[in-house]
Amino acid sequence: MLPPSDGTLAVLPLHFHELIWWFNETNFSFLQKFLSPYLTAIIISTSPLGDRPTETVEIWRKLPDKAVPAIRSAIKAFPSSAHLICLKLGVGVETRFTEEISAFVLGCGEALQELSTNTVLSTQAIVHLMKLPNLRTWLTWQDPPQVTDLIYHGVPDDTTVSLFPSLWMLDLRGGVALEWLSLFGTAKSRTPPWIMAGDSLHKVSYHHPTAGLPMSSSLVSKFLPFTDLVDLRIRMTCVPFTGPCASKFTDKDVEHLAIALPKLETLMLSERPCNSDMCPTTIRSLLFLSVHCTRLTHLNIHFRTGNLRADILDMLGDAYLQGLHSRPKCALKTLVTQEMHFYLSDYDHVLVPMTLLMIFPSLSNFESMSPAWGALEALVKLLGWIQDLAVLTERLVRCLGEARVQSVGNPGVPARSAVSSPLSFGLTGKRVWVCTVY
Repeated sequence: MLPPSDGTLAVLPLHFHELIWWFNETNFSFLQKFLSPYLTAIIISTSPLGDRPTETVEIWRKLPDKAVPAIRSAIKAFPSSAHLICLKLGVGVETRFTEEISAFVLGCGEALQELSTNTVLSTQAIVHLMKLPNLRTWLTWQDPPQVTDLIYHGVPDDTTVSLFPSLWMLDLRGGVALEWLSLFGTAKSRTPPWIMAGDSLHKVSYHHPTAGLPMSSSLVSKFLPFTDLVDLRIRMTCVPFTGPCASKFTDKDVEHLAIALPKLETLMLSERPCNSDMCPTTIRSLLFLSVHCTRLTHLNIHFRTGNLRADILDMLGDAYLQGLHSRPKCALKTLVTQEMHFYLSDYDHVLVPMTLLMIFPSLSNFESMSPAWGALEALVKLLGWIQDLAVLTERLVRCLGEARVQSVGNPGVPARSAVSSPLSFGLTGKRVWVCTVY
């Protein structure tokens, strides 16, 4: 919302309940004219792209210091926050507004359900948030206070206490914010324990701070205690075409994650998989996720594709993995591959799509920028149709029992028995039947 060019504003009825303001160095002083006492949602950002960390920080850095007094004045003029439900303040990752925004947060009452602020809050404001009974969504850039500081500002040290009792979604931006996961874990081991979020925390999003900065195996271990998660998004971006791959997760890391978080429905281990083929993760990780996370419906993951045929044959020959093939799989329909390198050779036209269908029986689409993945998608859909046809044929034979079924063009010839599996189907002549592929 921008003021007229002449700097004047018409008198507006101030009975609206939601204010969304995209500010710059010249228009923030007009904000006070739109502060209604009936506001239940305040969303202030440096641009329409303010929810993207990189753009928010960069735009803020370009704002001159002369804009600071006007911003401080406007924040102090905010109406009472006792009935506020949603507060989003994207005013840069810094401490110049800690006092003003912390004071406003301290005035928020039990109605507050969502808080997003890039400004570092005081420990007193953090403790106040931890005790709010209805706070469901919280975005933060800062690291947690020390335990001694939490106790000093009012968190009981000698009784069991519930903190963030209704927190459903935790959005962590930057490296230091990741330490909140450590605090959540150690709080349970205290005597008496601090119960942080309890069973309510179902969604965690972590924005890796720097493009191209590797993510080590130790990062995975921080998420393992949160066994009730249904949505985990580790957002990292490689440097496309020129930089190194930031994904350093191994198949064993993914297996541990899949076993620890069986309720996952959405998993993002790479916001935008790059075209580098240097990541340690292989197609085995897809099998681990499909078997152990049977509710999974959305997956972003970077896995090695340069030697896919060898990786598949190695996986199929592994005695431990053979025991997983017969277990129920997830219903994933779309695999996000983005810029991942892929080349479909003549030898892979059957092996690769059949293996993917073995792992993800419902797979039908790839989100990719490479034409090769489009060709693979067509093969997966074709083989999926053949597989469905084979299953229907098996059911027909089972229903007919001992009856003899005459095939088209061959009267009197009994139908062949059929046994169906994702890697076990084929076509011969005009009769559909099933064979085992080794």
